[in-house]
Amino acid sequence: MIIIDSGQMIDHHMKSDFPIKIRRVEYYKPGPILKKHWHKEFMIFYIEKGWAVIHCNSLAIPVKAGDLVVINCNDIHYIENCSDHLIERYVIVDFAFLLSHKDDICQTKYIVPLLETHIRFHNKIENDEKLKSQVIRLIQEYERQGVGYELRTKANLYLILVSLLERHQVPTADREKLNHQQQQLYPILQYIEEHYSQKIMLKDLSAIINMSPHHLCRLFKKLMGTPPIEYINHLRINEAMKLLRKHRLSVSEVSMIVGFNDSNYFSRLFKKYHNISPKDIRRS
Repeated sequence: MIIIDSGQMIDHHMKSDFPIKIRRVEYYKPGPILKKHWHKEFMIFYIEKGWAVIHCNSLAIPVKAGDLVVINCNDIHYIENCSDHLIERYVIVDFAFLLSHKDDICQTKYIVPLLETHIRFHNKIENDEKLKSQVIRLIQEYERQGVGYELRTKANLYLILVSLLERHQVPTADREKLNHQQQQLYPILQYIEEHYSQKIMLKDLSAIINMSPHHLCRLFKKLMGTPPIEYINHLRINEAMKLLRKHRLSVSEVSMIVGFNDSNYFSRLFKKYHNISPKDIRRS
């Protein structure tokens, strides 16, 4: 799996003939997991132990053991671990896997609209024990890999989709508006990823999508949960953390590399985000 400069995630380990992957992952340190990204595949998180916050578009979704969260195709998301031991299961599937070689009503009415994000589901799934048991059954069948597990996996996916369609669809007007807003924001995110170490002005960002700075700030905060400048600073600080851990660079050097001209301001901001100073990271 890689996350390219635009923030899109591409998973090279997804098999083309069976594009579904189910994994169990454990984390022992609180803090962000990966960075904000999106992918064309559909995803379901099942929290097995601990608690976390799944940030998806404009939502910060607190989750604990037993909770389910759906990530629609192209949803911008990341996870923040809030416990000493987080265990999550995730299911990631390319809906193209469910396409048939012949157009039929299932394909035209459901699968193609899902691929094109004309059908979306609510992210936080609450009070749906039936759906939870279907997801757990899918995970168990996939991990057991007995005779015909591929057929069982595909059959379970169809059942999960039916449950989501019945009880968790986002209303048409809401999803069309969100799709349009996401498409507007992608060029901004790509520009920030490519130029975060340079001086970025709000007016430069707004010019990219021909929108006023005021409206850009409102849209950005709605979808990303934070204003553009704070998002840029957060990205710079996270990149600085990687540099401090991997390279023998001074704090001042790291500060300049990630786009801060004032190393004192950089140090204050770093401590605000990570509750530890860059010098302490450098020493350790």
